[in-house]
Amino acid sequence: AGAKFAKWRSPLVIDVAAGQPSSLTIQTNMDDLARYALICQDNGLMPIVEPDISLKGCHDLETAVMVNVQVQSALYKAMLDHGVFMEGATLKPNIVNPGLDCAKSYTVEEIAKANIDVLNRCFPCAMKGANFLSGGQSLADASARLSKMNQVKGTSPWNLSFSWSAALQLPLLDLARETGTLCLDEMSALYLEELKIAGAAARGEYEPQGTEGAHVPKEVVSVAA
Repeated sequence: AGAKFAKWRSPLVIDVAAGQPSSLTIQTNMDDLARYALICQDNGLMPIVEPDISLKGCHDLETAVMVNVQVQSALYKAMLDHGVFMEGATLKPNIVNPGLDCAKSYTVEEIAKANIDVLNRCFPCAMKGANFLSGGQSLADASARLSKMNQVKGTSPWNLSFSWSAALQLPLLDLARETGTLCLDEMSALYLEELKIAGAAARGEYEPQGTEGAHVPKEVVSVAA
């Protein structure tokens, strides 16, 4: 009844001044992910591999693209070197974004294109899809970015979808906190609305409102406020 799977997350942070993630950091973490994936398959489990580059930092989108390509390329090579059956593994990557403290603005279209560029440069066709993590993004931002990715991916062969927990769960917890009670009916209704948004994004049918999905520097937000 369904797939039996396991998940391993390998978190990394971009710190340009400190030279991180270093080549050693990347290789060590991706080798660990590859070994985990092989162990899963040896035991009848489908491995979800999760290279997770944090939103923290002041790096620009171009740096994020470069680092994500380095990390994902190292992961796929390590998986192949260890003998992982690529068709039997699933990728759960971060959405490629500039750092939260980046001073440069980016549109949702620019962010979506950056993500497709990363996949086109290194993601094996043997792996049938990527299910993105939310990684601290709001449901609106993550959905806007995923939807635009699906709109601009062109002939890219992968199914691009979501594997979100915090983006879906935190609004439910906020609702319970605001009402001071476990309002299951209201929470269920909100959850269904959230899933409709996420599902539309996975089909490329969610249209962002305002600046949803864009990167707006904190200084700009403060001035506008």
